[in-house]
Amino acid sequence: MSSARFSRPGPQRQRGVVVLVALIAVVLLSLAAVSLMRSVHTNTMVVGNLAFRQAAMSMSTAAVETAVFDMFAPTRTIGDLTTNDLARNYYATLQAGENALGVPAALQSTSAFTAAGLGKVLNDTSGNTARYVVERMCLASAAGKAATGVECEMIPPKQNPASTANEDENFTLPRIPFYRLTVRVDGPNNSVTFGQAMLR
Repeated sequence: MSSARFSRPGPQRQRGVVVLVALIAVVLLSLAAVSLMRSVHTNTMVVGNLAFRQAAMSMSTAAVETAVFDMFAPTRTIGDLTTNDLARNYYATLQAGENALGVPAALQSTSAFTAAGLGKVLNDTSGNTARYVVERMCLASAAGKAATGVECEMIPPKQNPASTANEDENFTLPRIPFYRLTVRVDGPNNSVTFGQAMLR
């Protein structure tokens, strides 16, 4: 009987393919993790900015309501609309120095607002501060005088177009001036929001 011989294979060189695939997988997972973290951070910033915007809009609305009450309510606090009332942030004429966006000089910085001698500031519990300016849309020559179409931007008031059968003459209501309200809201994280409305 002859005995069969079995030969063992010799040691082969490892090529490292598995290590290379594992390294590529680790790099791809790391990139995915970084991308996910950036996405979450961006979403958090967007949600925060929306909250700041909503709070700024609420403060702007409060400033508009305050100005309307001061100017037009039956018990209005601005007695004469032809003269300045700095305690209530009211100018009887357009002010010089507005920037290209139409923001008055007094609202371009908080120090300019203080230097102008304006007195009314609104605050809320979220850290928002609203400063506003109301300007009658008239030239400087209209200070102390009733508004006229020559010196002021005017609009006809709302008037019923209907008539009656035995009406002798149709009368026309006098034109009224525009008032421009500009609001600056300073919020948390140095956020600044501007808004404008036209009042009449």
